[in-house]
Amino acid sequence: MRSVRKRWTICTISILLIFYKTKEIARTEEHQETQLTGDGELSLSRSMLNSSDKIIQKSGSSIFQHSVEGWKINSSLVLEIRKNILRFLDAERDVSVVKSSFKPGDVIHYVLDRRRTLNISQDLHSLLPEVSPMKNRRFKTCAVVGNSGILLDSECGKEIDNHDFVIRCNLAPVVEFAADVGTKSDFITMNPSVVQRAFGGFRNESDREKFVHRLSMLNDSVLWIPAFMVKGGEKHVEWVNALILKNKLKVRTAYPSLRLIHAVRG
Repeated sequence: MRSVRKRWTICTISILLIFYKTKEIARTEEHQETQLTGDGELSLSRSMLNSSDKIIQKSGSSIFQHSVEGWKINSSLVLEIRKNILRFLDAERDVSVVKSSFKPGDVIHYVLDRRRTLNISQDLHSLLPEVSPMKNRRFKTCAVVGNSGILLDSECGKEIDNHDFVIRCNLAPVVEFAADVGTKSDFITMNPSVVQRAFGGFRNESDREKFVHRLSMLNDSVLWIPAFMVKGGEKHVEWVNALILKNKLKVRTAYPSLRLIHAVRG
């Protein structure tokens, strides 16, 4: 289980980092809809690449014109990465399943444990977003903050918070380390194992209150829970969902799509 969690954490950070780095290329909603109804994945990739080429050629404040202290974006490499990702993954769409994907009572197979199944509960279904939480959202800068402790005594908190979008992992504490890691949180991952490891498995009221307090600090942030990976964490997911509903927390829940998880595996 430890190796699975480690692999999933690495994959999560990698896919999010690639997603936000490549999604900076502006595109309109009309163009998105046109491409999604095109002639397949190859057509989508080629069209997006051509669209991005036009951005480079246009004068103005394209992100490809941006450079900071001698650093310059490698536009060719960005486009190549973007083209390859779009062959099998639309991160904006697949970052979360949506309410229309399932109905209460549906049975799905776990991605890493295909012999086991999960029933979609009423609580889980009620917390599914109506549309992707990242739909039409674009950012110039993004910070991905890990939990290794390397930022201790770094005084990087202000710099992190100055980014347009901040991703954090596994509900790491921030208040007591604000000077080093900042406090802004826009997208937070939460492996179900965190409930046991950091919040005592909700064995008592104190553990539950601690968890609720942590989530209450997220406000309108996206809480990203990989609920469909392996058997064993479903009870923790249900406990989390129940507490969110009971306490009417404003956090926006998201559950990575099966397509995204398969893409990460592959």
